[in-house]
Amino acid sequence: MALENEKKDYGQVHFAWKFSEFPQYERGKNWYVLGGVVAFGLLIFSLITKDFLFGLIVVMVVLIFLLFQRTTKEVEFKIFEDGITVNDSFFDYKMIKNFFIIYNPPEVKTLYFEPKNILSPRIPISLENQNPVEVRHLLKQYLDEDLTREHEPLSDQIARMFKF
Repeated sequence: MALENEKKDYGQVHFAWKFSEFPQYERGKNWYVLGGVVAFGLLIFSLITKDFLFGLIVVMVVLIFLLFQRTTKEVEFKIFEDGITVNDSFFDYKMIKNFFIIYNPPEVKTLYFEPKNILSPRIPISLENQNPVEVRHLLKQYLDEDLTREHEPLSDQIARMFKF
């Protein structure tokens, strides 16, 4: 029986770096005031239209946002000969459909992995100060690159725009 803390051998480590789990946006006082005004406006709208379920949803979204303010947990990422690791999760190259890099510094420097399983979420990896050309060159040895992707996913664009 294998020990849970036992380190697995996934081959040679080609690249390794750490990054913040979530982007840390600078939110000023105006951001919170505007968010409060929008939430209050939606609550008033729900009362006027007598849509109390919508009002409850607005309150729940605000509470969830306030309760789960993102922390600055660090993620450790490694590219091995046999696959990639994100913290302690290993993804064999056979499980990954392709990868793509969106590199528009300083706002966007992200490496994405698209899993073969359609129920698995896309894996975004912040490139930090890594050379995207070197990372791309290495990954092309193991995976297909999706060259049709020229922009970051819409969900990431919206999150960055509204500083979520």
